[in-house]
Amino acid sequence: MERRFFIISGPQAAGKSTAIRHLARKYEDKIPMLTRRQKGTGVPDPRLVPLEESRAEIVHRYDMKGAIFMSYMDELEVIHKDMTRMFRILREGMDGIFLDECNVFTLAHAKAHGIDLTEGYYRQYMDMLGMLKASVIFLDVPPEVSWERRKVRYEQRHWDLPPEEKAAVMAQHKEYLFSLYPELLAIYDRLDLPKTRIDAYVPLEEATVHVEEAFRGYLQL
Repeated sequence: MERRFFIISGPQAAGKSTAIRHLARKYEDKIPMLTRRQKGTGVPDPRLVPLEESRAEIVHRYDMKGAIFMSYMDELEVIHKDMTRMFRILREGMDGIFLDECNVFTLAHAKAHGIDLTEGYYRQYMDMLGMLKASVIFLDVPPEVSWERRKVRYEQRHWDLPPEEKAAVMAQHKEYLFSLYPELLAIYDRLDLPKTRIDAYVPLEEATVHVEEAFRGYLQL
């Protein structure tokens, strides 16, 4: 089976993680082309691989309570992790179907943080994504919807802050979501890859169905 790489992206609270979990549960062991036998063992070896989102891994590693607390070096570390992982898949000739949650769209987060050195990184992403035969599924919701869906979680994260400080941090989160959205769209519009933009301002189950339809279409299932 040839290698395929999918980026499931979009604004915060668009349903990206839910869509990836759905695809992993439904297809990992139900489509013969997605499984193989490990050499000499007869043990099934999954061919559909949901990758941990690099941004989330960095945020959790340093115990940050959201993207607004990421620094210049944190953003570079996310990019480096993405690049290293893609390079390893290519260098080691790993086959299978890989699902990544952010990937090149992390450059939108970097720009939303005011980091303006992303052009070279964009070209590096595109070089490797081309070799990985990547496709993009973008779940689209406007920033006001992202905010309404996500603000309760932010409030829970900052439960221990004094009221005035909490209000200021919440305002930062909201401002970040609104500044991020056009940067995400700019990257999506620029991508020279097979891509599908899905309206995720619908019930989560409906958006997930559309993601699955796009996924199956790219794989010609």
